Amino acid sequence: MGISYLIKHLIPYAETVSLGKPTDQGPPCVQSVVIDGPSLVYHVYYRLLAWTDPTCDVLDIQPTCDEVSRGVRDTRLARIEKSRHRLELASRRNVSPEHEYRTETLFQPVQLWQTRNLPARWRNLPENPFMVSAVFEDLRFRWNKRSILQEFEHRSDLPLAEAEFPWAGVTVMVPGEADIECARISKLHGSAVLTNDSDLLVHDLGPHGAVVLLNSVHMIAGAPDLAGSEIRGLRLHPSRLSDRLGFVNLQRFAYELTRDPHRSFVELLRRSKEDSGKVEQSAAYIDFIREYQHNEPTGAEKIQRVQTCDPRVSELFWQYEQPDVYCCAEQPHMYLGILHEDHSRRCAWEQGRFYRAIGYSLLNLSRSDPHMLSVVHEFVRRGGRIVAERVTLGRAETTASDLSILQKRLDLAQTTFGQRTQSSFWVLFALSEIYRDSSNATTIPDAIHLGRFLEKGFMGNRTEWADIHLMAQIQALLYSLRVLKQLVEITAEKISVQHRFILADLPPLHVLMRSRHQIVECFSINGLAHNSVCQLLKVYG
Repeated sequence: MGISYLIKHLIPYAETVSLGKPTDQGPPCVQSVVIDGPSLVYHVYYRLLAWTDPTCDVLDIQPTCDEVSRGVRDTRLARIEKSRHRLELASRRNVSPEHEYRTETLFQPVQLWQTRNLPARWRNLPENPFMVSAVFEDLRFRWNKRSILQEFEHRSDLPLAEAEFPWAGVTVMVPGEADIECARISKLHGSAVLTNDSDLLVHDLGPHGAVVLLNSVHMIAGAPDLAGSEIRGLRLHPSRLSDRLGFVNLQRFAYELTRDPHRSFVELLRRSKEDSGKVEQSAAYIDFIREYQHNEPTGAEKIQRVQTCDPRVSELFWQYEQPDVYCCAEQPHMYLGILHEDHSRRCAWEQGRFYRAIGYSLLNLSRSDPHMLSVVHEFVRRGGRIVAERVTLGRAETTASDLSILQKRLDLAQTTFGQRTQSSFWVLFALSEIYRDSSNATTIPDAIHLGRFLEKGFMGNRTEWADIHLMAQIQALLYSLRVLKQLVEITAEKISVQHRFILADLPPLHVLMRSRHQIVECFSINGLAHNSVCQLLKVYG
């Protein structure tokens, strides 16, 4: 989340730098960078959001996982509460009656290098909770040379690396928070961290480490081709700033700012220089600085085990693997993102909990008896609050039985829906699970309304909150299957052979998390929506 106003106070002391090859003329050159992956994803997300057609429905405006990918504890609780608050604000808006849904937007790559103000009405929209995972997955496993050239078939001058997957080797899922590992690498190699997270300025980056702000990165116009373009940005150098401003380190300045964000820069500077010994030995300061302490690097073999996992799954794995470092509570926890859903209804994450519980149980059962636990806490929305809900972990016999239940449900869905595309099959499987859940009996749509939803993107005459919530339920169910799939892969050696590949056909996120217009495109041909609804309600209704 960063520290409020820290960059605002320090930006006057930033210097312009060039990223890439040094030039004879121009600003200092940064040749070594470490990229804060989540920060980059959010940066691209907001750039795309700013360039999206302003006439789009405000509730259907989120760039999809595919679009972002193609463009590229207390703190966690505060972050998820901020997302919940955005959902609450969004729920107070009326859904636009003029537009059915947003079709896919074609963005020009140059737009990502151009700043544009975000319309005020879009500033409090909840963010896409799956986009960081989708971009990580695609950088490692989707974007090979062939895929890149297909995406930019009109460009013959793309400077591609020799590797088949140009970005796979530099895209790493790290233990814990990304900023800690970025800071460690920056200190070790004297690299600049590309980020918008002001927390990176508070970490110990060593004498040569620095931060280049993603928001400031831009392309200098005038180059004849993309490869010859110059990229510039603003660099903040914590060690040099401390020397220039006359305090021991930037951590003390940041601490004073968190105590009172509304103090003037001059007052903060004065406080940062006085009573240094007394303040820095206080319990409050020690607690503040704990968040910025670097852990010992973890062995490469263990890190390799989670390189196919999403950040949420990786985080749960490390809570079991090194609980003294990554599990601050007695029980492991999972932070489920805030979905774009109806704020007044039961949280959409209720869908799929059965499958998430199987995954948690498998991870738990892979541990020796002394290290096995009884519950995992899921942080989810309940009404207008974020709460920790207990998910009870099953024993070996129960978990094996639950996997068999999933297999039977998948077999039934294959029989019911026959040969479908990946996208349509998994949407229908999610809907079958929603209809199977008796707690949804009073809210699920009838055949006519469900058919309209699949053909038009809404159940009535325009988009309503019921449509938004049904999409959220579909996403929650499908992502829960993804969590289970990844935990099956991590614990495969402990699972019976018949269940190791139970979700092998689950597609990647950019295919799994289809937008409304993509679902409509899929189901609006050859009467597919009508036939699918008839089959679904005949078997599950």
